[in-house]
Amino acid sequence: MAITVDKIFNAHRFSGDNALQFLFYLPLGILLMAVRIILALILWIASIILPDKSGVRQMLSTLACWTFGVFVKLKGNRDPRCSVLVSNCVSCLDSLAAAHVLGTISLRKWKLPPFFASTLGIRNAAQFIRKQHFSDSPSKPILLQPEGGPTNGKALLKFTDWPFPIGNRVQPVAITVERPMTNVSVRRPSDSRDRFPWSDALWFLCAPATMYTLHALPPLERGDDDDSAFATRLRRTIAEALQIEATEFRWEDLPGGRPAGRSRQGIANEMARMARQVREVLPAVPERDVLRDLARTRSVDVTITNFLEGIIPYSPEPQAAAEPLAGPSHAPKYVTPVPTGVFPKSAKERQLSFQERKEQMIAEARKRFLTAKNARQFCIREKRYGSPPVRRWPVLLYECKPDRRVHLIFIIEELYKNNL
Repeated sequence: MAITVDKIFNAHRFSGDNALQFLFYLPLGILLMAVRIILALILWIASIILPDKSGVRQMLSTLACWTFGVFVKLKGNRDPRCSVLVSNCVSCLDSLAAAHVLGTISLRKWKLPPFFASTLGIRNAAQFIRKQHFSDSPSKPILLQPEGGPTNGKALLKFTDWPFPIGNRVQPVAITVERPMTNVSVRRPSDSRDRFPWSDALWFLCAPATMYTLHALPPLERGDDDDSAFATRLRRTIAEALQIEATEFRWEDLPGGRPAGRSRQGIANEMARMARQVREVLPAVPERDVLRDLARTRSVDVTITNFLEGIIPYSPEPQAAAEPLAGPSHAPKYVTPVPTGVFPKSAKERQLSFQERKEQMIAEARKRFLTAKNARQFCIREKRYGSPPVRRWPVLLYECKPDRRVHLIFIIEELYKNNL
């Protein structure tokens, strides 16, 4: 029998007689919350004064687990050859449990304070550049949870598209969580994949304990599969390890949020807005290629980086030839080089591109400085000598300060160009 949508998430914090049991536990829970808040303050101070080293990070991770009452059990071993791990999502603190025993960094779109995000092992997906991560911390793998949001662990949602190429070797991880008396995660109408569920996090402080079990499964090779087929294999592997059903539901389609039609319209408007932002920076990239990559990344910054570094190939759109306008005032201020979509391989080519942009900026700044108005004002100031300005150029060049002499030469050239 296929599982229904209402069985995938928890609508209430308590079920059955758990509310009565928690009522008797409440005095002890309040005392436990006070102690854990003190631990959180100690954790915050320690993260500021202690150096950023591997041993210190492990100690802070252990202190964070004590603060939230998290106990983690690991089954299996992490493959050091895998830089990307994929798992299901059962709570808002999955990243903390994985960071504690696997040393991973989780990608999220949550807007969190830097201290809290680093404590939970979270990095913002919108500001994440994959090559920068591996150059800074090559030993830390990435944990992806492509379901989009937490469930109650009774079924697996359909995976969303990958925000970036995940490589040819990925290790799946199956996560389960248990807690006495209360449900770990509860879905509300205001829930969003971009908003951190603070209410679920607060319940970690007063709950007696939350037990996580992480089962590191054997890694999977991509082979000839594309991203969609590879994601399907990963999802089925995790579902078989958890002995649950892999459904075709998406996290946005679960009840409690916006209606499906309205949600699709809102997503379409959001995609169009992000596509306009990308096209403002890269006007030569076709809109269809921009929308296709945005459907995967859901991030303007990541999409722009993919096109600039040549990760996503494209054919530049032909630019419409504009009719030349008469007069120097209608000339374009500068010419924006058309992105080629290929990142220069050699340092010499990259330096040449930088030098061309630098010379172009200097020339534009010179044009703004040497306008006809500034030149005429200079001539008016020099009329006090009683002779045409052109006869005074040698004297002025000799009398002016050395640091101003270059500017004066520029003005002389501009005067001759404008026949002043």
